Amino acid sequence: MKRFFLLSAFVATLFFTGCKEEDSTTNTTPTDPIVGTWICQGTNVPYGLKVAPFKAVKIVATFNANKSYTVVQTDSSNTTTTFTGTYATTESTNTDTLSTNATKGAKIINIVATQATPTAVTSTGIYAISGTNMSYEIIQTTPAITGVGAPTAAGGFGSTTIGGVKYPIYIQKYVKQ
Repeated sequence: MKRFFLLSAFVATLFFTGCKEEDSTTNTTPTDPIVGTWICQGTNVPYGLKVAPFKAVKIVATFNANKSYTVVQTDSSNTTTTFTGTYATTESTNTDTLSTNATKGAKIINIVATQATPTAVTSTGIYAISGTNMSYEIIQTTPAITGVGAPTAAGGFGSTTIGGVKYPIYIQKYVKQ
């Protein structure tokens, strides 16, 4: 009987200590608005990516909440290339002022993409999101491309420089899926 009582007391202790009151707080960490799947195709593919060596006709970019990304780029011969890596973002105080963007007036966010495949490179750029539209401009910075400078939030969209001159030929326009 003594053993039964001790066993019952032990089980009751486990039961009461194993059950705790539910935590009523909810996770209020905001999700980065870039998280999701975005498509850039047709006239939304910028000139700088339509021409050689890229010849892009469609880009599907998926950004995950864990800060990883996958981009599948389809070229004019229907060949796909998949890029994977991680990204980091920081807010700026600047807003999109480009009148041709569906994101005009939206806050510009800085982004650094650290690509792992198919080759390791780092790219730096900016994006702005308004509803289901995203403007996105990014350029490889490591290894550096001689004479090419990444866009900046202060410079706004179209601030990628080649030989010190701004060229708005890398502004990608995406629609969220």
